[in-house]
Amino acid sequence: MYRKSDGVLDDCALPNGALVAANSDLSIYPPSAENYRFSWARDAAYQLRATHILDPEKAHDRAIKYAKWLGQVWEFSESGLYLKRYGTNGTLDIRYGEHHQPDQAGALIGTLDTIVPESNTDIDFVITKMADGLSGTWNGHSFGSTQDLWENRETSSKKRDVFTYTTASVIHGLHHAITRLNSSHDTNDWKYASNEMSEVLDNEQGSHYLRKIYPTLNNDPDNTLDSSLAGLVYPFQQHGANSGQTITTIQKIKDELYTPGLGVYRYSGDTYDGIVRKKSAEATAGAWPLLTFWEAIALDTIGQSSAARDMYNDTIERLDWEYSHHNLPQDIIPEQLYPDTDRQGKGVLPLAWSHAKFVLATKALNILE
Repeated sequence: MYRKSDGVLDDCALPNGALVAANSDLSIYPPSAENYRFSWARDAAYQLRATHILDPEKAHDRAIKYAKWLGQVWEFSESGLYLKRYGTNGTLDIRYGEHHQPDQAGALIGTLDTIVPESNTDIDFVITKMADGLSGTWNGHSFGSTQDLWENRETSSKKRDVFTYTTASVIHGLHHAITRLNSSHDTNDWKYASNEMSEVLDNEQGSHYLRKIYPTLNNDPDNTLDSSLAGLVYPFQQHGANSGQTITTIQKIKDELYTPGLGVYRYSGDTYDGIVRKKSAEATAGAWPLLTFWEAIALDTIGQSSAARDMYNDTIERLDWEYSHHNLPQDIIPEQLYPDTDRQGKGVLPLAWSHAKFVLATKALNILE
């Protein structure tokens, strides 16, 4: 699986520099699955991080090529905003809207700075544009109208709510941008916005984090636990990775969103399974291997190494069972593992983000050493 992951990530790196979430041109890509041959900066960030572990030189070249591609996508050079998703030729795909997802830029800034630490014209340009875009849309407590990483919930300027994962991601990205460009660029706006975002996270009440933060007490029944909050620990660990709230959040993800023998779900009540049906009908979601590996990294980071390895090994064993029963192509990691066999292998596969998280977790837990 580790060796196969390198090939999957290569298949999603196109000659023009674009990085796609999944390559639907592959013969094993299910015709019943949603088309993911688009570029999301979020997915690309984790793909590049995993490639950096597998082959640092290849990741270095790939990051620069992606930055060059990004600098030419639809309206990016003017606004610095990375919107929902882009076609491989850089056009904005508007089939599901033109939502701003600030977490994408935050994750990508940190990744590009890590992989290409030296000064580079293309890298510095896109980091500067993204940092300006992020700080420019910040209004003191939120980014206004945005969408979450799962693309099914939104914030509004009126409510001044903000996604917790998004806030942590942007703090992380701006920190990298400030450190990298402080001597060559006026970073005061970035610093001011980042400090305000940190205050928003620090002042959030409750024993653990929820998917959203509101400026005042809000009884939003949909504001529940989300497994993406593992991002508070990895890769956004510079902010409160060992705080009581963060540790409790990671523990609750394990207790409430993890099903042994299957994996971690995005959130309770999820209905998206990545399979195309008539009239866009939905079913019940499966568990996401990428989230299981992500949670394993977070558990290990907060000192629960035994639980982390158990979760990691449990997922590998489930995948191996599916391979042995010919429900999935050998060593291919899908977007979701379903509790029923009827849907297994009909959703998105291989998903580059799944393979990326597998590589990252394998490294973080020292599985191959």
